[in-house]
Amino acid sequence: MKKNHGMMRVMIKRICRGLVLLAVIALVIPGAWPETSTFSARLTTLWDAPQGPGRSDDASRWLTRLRDLLSRPGAGCEDLELPELSLTKPARAFQIKVEHERFGDRSPIVYLQEPIAEFFIVVATDVNGCPWYSISGRGLPFAQRDIVSPFPYARLPPLPQGAAITAIVQDYKAIRPWIMITDEASFVRENTVLWVGLGAYTGILLMMIVVALGFDAYAGSRVALAYAFYCAALQVWLVQNFGVGSAFVPFWPGPEYFPTLQAISVAGVVLGIGFAVIEFLQLRGRVRVAIGGFVLLSALCFLASAWHPAGYRAGAAVLSVLAVATIVLLVRGVFKGDTSLRLFTLGLGATMVGGGVQAFSVVGSGVEVGRLAAFAFPIGSLLQAAFWLAALIVRLRGEHRELHELEGQQAAIMWAMPDLILVIDRQGVCLDYKQPYATRFFVAGGELVGKNVAEVLPTETAGTILRGVEQALQRGELQSVFIDLPIDGGIHHYEARIAPNGPSKVVVVVRDITLQKRNEEKIRRLAYFDTLTGLPNRQSFLERLDRELLRARRTSSRIALLFLDLDGFKRINDTLGHSAGDCLLQTVADRLQERLRAGAFIARPALDESGLHFARLGGDEFTVVLPDVDTAEAACVVAQRIQELLGRAVLIGEQEIAVTSSIGIALFPDDGDDAATLLKHADTAMYYAKEQGRNNWQLYERTLTTRTTARLALEGDIRKGLERGEFRLFYQPQVRASDGTIVGVEALIRWQHPQQGLVSPALFIPVAEESGLIIPLGEWVLNAACSQVREWQQRGVSVPRVAVNVSARQLGAPDFLDTVAAIIVAAGVAADRLELELTESILMDPEAERIQGLFRLRAMGVHFSIDDFGTGYSSLSYIKRFPIGTLKIDQSFIHGLPQHADDAGITTAIISMARGLDLEVIAEGVETREQLDFLQRAQCPKLQGYLFSYPLPPDEMEALLRRGCISLSPEGARE
Repeated sequence: MKKNHGMMRVMIKRICRGLVLLAVIALVIPGAWPETSTFSARLTTLWDAPQGPGRSDDASRWLTRLRDLLSRPGAGCEDLELPELSLTKPARAFQIKVEHERFGDRSPIVYLQEPIAEFFIVVATDVNGCPWYSISGRGLPFAQRDIVSPFPYARLPPLPQGAAITAIVQDYKAIRPWIMITDEASFVRENTVLWVGLGAYTGILLMMIVVALGFDAYAGSRVALAYAFYCAALQVWLVQNFGVGSAFVPFWPGPEYFPTLQAISVAGVVLGIGFAVIEFLQLRGRVRVAIGGFVLLSALCFLASAWHPAGYRAGAAVLSVLAVATIVLLVRGVFKGDTSLRLFTLGLGATMVGGGVQAFSVVGSGVEVGRLAAFAFPIGSLLQAAFWLAALIVRLRGEHRELHELEGQQAAIMWAMPDLILVIDRQGVCLDYKQPYATRFFVAGGELVGKNVAEVLPTETAGTILRGVEQALQRGELQSVFIDLPIDGGIHHYEARIAPNGPSKVVVVVRDITLQKRNEEKIRRLAYFDTLTGLPNRQSFLERLDRELLRARRTSSRIALLFLDLDGFKRINDTLGHSAGDCLLQTVADRLQERLRAGAFIARPALDESGLHFARLGGDEFTVVLPDVDTAEAACVVAQRIQELLGRAVLIGEQEIAVTSSIGIALFPDDGDDAATLLKHADTAMYYAKEQGRNNWQLYERTLTTRTTARLALEGDIRKGLERGEFRLFYQPQVRASDGTIVGVEALIRWQHPQQGLVSPALFIPVAEESGLIIPLGEWVLNAACSQVREWQQRGVSVPRVAVNVSARQLGAPDFLDTVAAIIVAAGVAADRLELELTESILMDPEAERIQGLFRLRAMGVHFSIDDFGTGYSSLSYIKRFPIGTLKIDQSFIHGLPQHADDAGITTAIISMARGLDLEVIAEGVETREQLDFLQRAQCPKLQGYLFSYPLPPDEMEALLRRGCISLSPEGARE
């Protein structure tokens, strides 16, 4: 590696010396140039035909006169015929003043400095007064010229004093041709120097191409390839532009192809420069596409100049825009300190300066310019190529250094890798071995290098590796194989990645993945098994169920799915704590696994996971799958066994707990053809079992789905009914038992369904409770009742206390008590006009904060009563803790009066207890005269029921309130 760097430094020094030498030559040659008599001609434009002489009247008339003059000369003069000029190519005619005293009787030479004109025609009158003309240019073969020169020229005859000559330039590219006058000796000397310089130029370019190829341009180094392409394009341009090809190559295309060759050579130089700029600047993405697009567009414009001169100007315009963008990009790179970009910029600057100087010289400004000015662009291009070669060397040297550092880094990474790396040939012989750092593998390097893997490794392991080697070599792709080996009394797992390395060798990277395998197993356990019970979870359960269903379809057998839920599990969690609940779940899982017959599998799915045999579906839900079930009765027997198992008491700590279960059963294929449907139907059957009193099992029936669907539809209708205002409030009076005075009103909700008519609360209130819609529904009732009270009061109606039912779910809402207070204030009614009827289940969950809220409402004036008293968990201690003022005796006791002694005793006891506690009592559900008489004798103070009035709409209730009382006589009651 050190040797390569030394050679690189030597080469750079030699190139720098060459550049210095070129610079010295460029500075010295103009000063050392011998004195010549060459000078610029004084020109007067006669006519200009940029569209061709055929499209210019002045040019056509002038050429006609000139042809007549040459074809009819004076006496003693030879008849001449002016050659035909192209009538469509650009042409220009000039008059040149020749100073006779400079040349005397010698024959001066007039030549066009630019070698790109197709024809250069010079017409003059010699000392004898005879017409004379000469034609030269690229359109004329070199064999017809007495001096081999790339410049179009004419050797003039002796001219009289004050003679003027005429020059016609066809197919010119310059704005103003630069015409020179010199003697023959100077012209020959200058041409000799020119050819020598062109030869040296060509040699230098060819040498630079060879150097670029030496930097592996042919092998894919894009920077070197760009440089080689540029030098080659510049060489083609040189050969074509200076006439080298037509002078020395016999088969060079004729004059009719010169415009095309010129356009191709210029386009090639533009492509070479653009390609080099893109690669030297390492442009990528949109910038690369944009610069490349401009380069291609400019090259196409120059190529089009072979057919139309406007293409040359368009290409130059696009190239100017590209030059500005390139300079901006280069300046950014120069200031970043990139040496190669600085050299690249110097080279580009050299050719731009050279092109500018040459353009200034050929335009012709009336100022004498140096002879070398015409060669400024070629010299600038040569300097550009030299600077770019230096930039190429610096760039590739930096890349080589980075590659060397990268190789060192890769070697360090390879050394630090905990992997075994082998090089194996197609026959299985180990050619190289890299021992993993600080890791002991299953085989040492000395045992394997030079040997066949089949000799060292177990037969099965060696066969697996050799098959992977063969597949990698045949397909040319990376292969992975997995092997297991016994090490240190345990099984270790390895992954071998086999990559082809040539036609007959592979690189094998072997990694110990034992820890990864163990972690994967842990993850699989977490993904497929319930961490609490050890049962498979939901995902595992569904996958196993799918497999069982597939097998059942093939064998035309039946499967039973049991979905079980523990009854009252939440109560155990709430009273004894979650640890007791977890212990209970573990006990249930153990009993199911130990006692169920073999072949059944159980699942307790959790979250969105499933299991294989046993899975946890959710908190206290389990599933059991019974494959190959002949009849539904067999599944029912298993369900009965499960209930017996779970019904046995469980000792948790010092507490003995007995739980029951509700089980739903779905059968395949009767109740569903896929896992999701079976699970849904078993779940539906389980909920039906709970509705039937719990601790039982139920088979799925299609009617259950219909009931569930109807329940969901009803829930949606309730929500829409709230939005559309379909609910109404009816009012039932409460009367004093002694005289029938109306002492209160109970607000009862009714639903005016658009299709079903008036819907009973018994149908939609339970659904509203379960779905949570009871909260917005109850809030609507409170608003409507308070608004109705305000409306009645505004009409002058004396309104007694209005009772509104409140569910436990309403009261459990965090903002319910504040909502009640806000509704009362918003309605503008007295708080003592409102009574909230609570169910006894509310008293079972007496949260301190809720009790305090109730007392705050009571302080505002709101009254509270217990609805359906006697049917729930009645307790005097609960009544004392709440601000209860009224007890409502449930109508189930009133219906049995006075015939049933139990109902009569309970009713009498409630009335006596309330009187002793100083509580008001209302008996609801009074429908007969006998019930009224019994309650009056029992001294029940307030009554409510159909005997007095059915629930009435607001306007009818208003009329009844204006009357103030209801007659208790037999005739009045019936009325």
